[in-house]
Amino acid sequence: MFEKAIGTINAAASFRHRYDNFIGGRWSAPASGEYFADTSPINGAQIAEFALSTPEDVERALDAAHAAKDQ
Repeated sequence: MFEKAIGTINAAASFRHRYDNFIGGRWSAPASGEYFADTSPINGAQIAEFALSTPEDVERALDAAHAAKDQ
């Protein structure tokens, strides 16, 4: 019944295995080099790894934001 209500969804999703920080318009690895795994709540399978950001990464992001604001 649910499928009839929403129809068939044929959208292809593309996921990367690892996500870095997006700072200053580019992807950059976290300063620590560490990542954490995110898992599906449905089956526990790993979905992807995400950058484990540190205060240094936050400072770089803030510096980039301030620089962009001044342009």
